[in-house]
Amino acid sequence: MRVAGLDYQQREVVVRECPEPQPAARNEVLFRVQESGICGSDRELAAFRHGWPPPGETFLTLGHEALGQVVATGPAVTGLRPGDWVVPLVRRPCDPPCDSCARGRRDLCVSGRYTETGIFGRHGYLREYAIDAEADLVRVPAGLASCAVLIEPLSVVEKAVETALKIHEPGARTALILGAGPVGMLAALVLNLRGFETSVFSLEPPDHPRARLLERAGVRYLPRIEGVRADVVIEATGSPAAAFAGFGALAPLGVYCILGSRNAVGEVPFIELMRQNQTVFGSVNAGPEAFTRAVEDLARFDRAVLGQMIQRAGLADIRRTVTAPPPAAAKIVHVVAD
Repeated sequence: MRVAGLDYQQREVVVRECPEPQPAARNEVLFRVQESGICGSDRELAAFRHGWPPPGETFLTLGHEALGQVVATGPAVTGLRPGDWVVPLVRRPCDPPCDSCARGRRDLCVSGRYTETGIFGRHGYLREYAIDAEADLVRVPAGLASCAVLIEPLSVVEKAVETALKIHEPGARTALILGAGPVGMLAALVLNLRGFETSVFSLEPPDHPRARLLERAGVRYLPRIEGVRADVVIEATGSPAAAFAGFGALAPLGVYCILGSRNAVGEVPFIELMRQNQTVFGSVNAGPEAFTRAVEDLARFDRAVLGQMIQRAGLADIRRTVTAPPPAAAKIVHVVAD
C-alpha cells in the first residue's frame, strides 16, 4: 500500500510502498483511510523540528487528522461494524498508565511516555489501510463524512473552550480568537454556537476568503486588536508576537488559552494578571469526550461553511502541501482512498 511520510535518514518527505496491515486482532478494527488533513504540526515535522519515528525505525508515516471506513473487526469489537465511518484519536496512553491515562484522560498524560500517531513514535494515517483498537476510534454518522476530517482539530478546540469556561467566573460573553487557520476558525464557530459575541483577528486582509467565510458564519473579522477586550481569548497562530499581544485583549476575569505559539522572549503583564484576576493556560491534544463533543458540534455547523474550509489534494502532493505556505483554504486534506 502507499504511504506518505518522513525518511529520517535522507531527511525528506517521501511517498513509498509498505506492506498492508495484518488482519485485525481480538479488539482491533481494520479500516481504509479515506482522507487525512494537514496542519501546522505536519509542517513542523516535515522541517524535522520535532517528532520521531517508531522505535528502531527511520521512517514515520505522517497524518494524525484522519477519516476512515471500517473494513473488518476483531471478535471482541462490539460498537463498530464494516461500513462504519471512524475518526481515530491521536494520543495513545502510556504503559503502565499514569493517573491521568488510567482515568481515560490520555490527553493529560503526566509521564511523557505517550505516543501520538503521525507525530511521536507511532505511524500516522497517510496510508491506505490502518488498524487501531476499538477504544481509539470514534464512530461518525455517515451524514458527516464529507467534513468529518475536521473532527480532530475541532476536538482540540472543544477541550480548550470547555477548560476556559470552567475557569471563567459566570458572565463570560465575548471571545477573541487570534488566527484564522483551521483551529482558529473552528474555535470561532464553537464559541459562536455557544452564544458568544465572537471576533477573529488575523493578518489576512478583510477581503481574504477566510475572512469572508468567517463573516458569513456570523463571526466578526478584525484587522487589528487595539482597544479590543474579551472575556475569553484563544491564541491559534503559532506566532509569539500575536500571543504576547493577546494579553492586552484580556478583559477583567479574562481567561487566555495558548494553543499554538512557539517559545519566545517577551513581556508578560504579571501585575495586570493579578490585579484583574486573569488566567492563562496551555492546552494540546484531546481526550475521548472532546472528540464526542466535536462530532455533536460538527453536525450543528453550517455545512456550506465547513465545505469551503477544505481543499483536497492527492497523496502524491504531500511534498508540496507540507513545505509550501498554507493556501487560501483553511484546511488541506489529502485523499488517500482511490
